[in-house]
Amino acid sequence: MKPKKHLAVWAAAGAIGVSTLTTPVFAAQGDNAASTRIGRSLTNKTDKMFTHIERANKLIGKTVLSSDNQKIGKIENFVVDLTSGRVLYAVMGVGGVLGAGERHVAVAPGLFTETSGNDVHVNVDKQKFNDAPQFTKDIDKDMDLAKADFVSKVYEFYGQNAWWQGAKAANEGSFNNVHKATDLIGMKVKNVTDEPIGKLDNIVLDLPAGRVVYAILDPDSALKLGNDFFALPPDAFTLGSDRKSLTSDISKEKLAGAPHFTKDNWQHLSDSTFATQVYQYYGKQAYFQKGTGLEPTGRNDK
Repeated sequence: MKPKKHLAVWAAAGAIGVSTLTTPVFAAQGDNAASTRIGRSLTNKTDKMFTHIERANKLIGKTVLSSDNQKIGKIENFVVDLTSGRVLYAVMGVGGVLGAGERHVAVAPGLFTETSGNDVHVNVDKQKFNDAPQFTKDIDKDMDLAKADFVSKVYEFYGQNAWWQGAKAANEGSFNNVHKATDLIGMKVKNVTDEPIGKLDNIVLDLPAGRVVYAILDPDSALKLGNDFFALPPDAFTLGSDRKSLTSDISKEKLAGAPHFTKDNWQHLSDSTFATQVYQYYGKQAYFQKGTGLEPTGRNDK
């Protein structure tokens, strides 16, 4: 179902504690030596670090604790929009006994403050979730998942800013490229000529900032790019025509010189220098840099 109208929505790009960034080193396409220099540059312990970055599959299942340190429930999923690079909301299971009578509610990402061990903290008390917007089976459908109406209700309930609001009301239209995190993990990625590029291994979130920092590509073996993972900005991917896969215009040649990391070195993703390299290499605007102005997100009116 194609959108009838498009509304350009602009959201301010926020800085999350990154004051200065080291000048990035870029790998020319096919330049393995330059790629190695990128990896070496990340060992500098003076580089600025993100403090809340975590893989989506590692956050799912964590216990959520209220501001008064009471157990509320567990994180079940995240609903994200790749076009804007935003976490629209988290889905949390609350109430019930041994799964019976459990409700699923939506939680605006701005409520999350920190992760410690197996726990995630929010800055509201437990009682707030008694009347929280419920994530029902009717909402958990392909086209309904992207509607701005429900997202608007979630943000309004928690007193959060509707960052996507422009000329139209916040509850009108829909987002362009919305997925549940559990659906994205393992999703096939194709190029514009419908040839396989690989699959998404994971998405990496800065939950308190409400951001999808990276989408992690596991390249297809046919590309012969080795066993490393490639971190890409989330808006490097669009929804495939079958609505079950992703499409990217990234070529094998582009990937060959792209920032990447070995599968046991996820800590590199917390390095702001590496993040800057990733966004600049793909020609994308980094939300976390100061002075980047306004960032287009894209939303459909209908």
